[in-house]
Amino acid sequence: MDFEVIACVWLLYRRYKRRRQRQREYWVHPILRDRLTHGMFVTLYPKLRQYEPKFFNYFRMSIKSFDDLLHVIKVDITGDSTILRDSISAEEKLVITLRYLATGCSFADLHYGYRLGKSTIIKIVEQVCKVLWGKLKFTSMPEMTTEKWKEVEEGFKKYEKLPKLYWCD
Repeated sequence: MDFEVIACVWLLYRRYKRRRQRQREYWVHPILRDRLTHGMFVTLYPKLRQYEPKFFNYFRMSIKSFDDLLHVIKVDITGDSTILRDSISAEEKLVITLRYLATGCSFADLHYGYRLGKSTIIKIVEQVCKVLWGKLKFTSMPEMTTEKWKEVEEGFKKYEKLPKLYWCD
């Protein structure tokens, strides 16, 4: 190949790459900038804490369970604030994660509701879930021993004695 052909291909490739690069329109989008005044954590969460049934319906756990869970994992999910910006609180991280786990809503829904970046939401949910699993796996899912399997077997035998329903085969 000649030098001119290689130079033309390289210039065309460079032009193609420049057109594909997206220029940021905002450093922080105006919708996300209002997080501390209009985000769901600031507006809805304090009101939910005033009404236990609504709180339970929203997070699928009681306020006491939420506070206990926060106490267990708070140290591990608390970030460091800097001069440039404050970190997201451990309480807000847990709220976002529980909402995701309780509803299965998309990260985009959480992104608009809590006014945080989508990638930030994903990182928060991943971090909090890892910490929850690490802290609670031995207390919530104890290791199964032979005795515990026998208890499970006895439970099944107890229900085995119930009469069969006519529509069950």
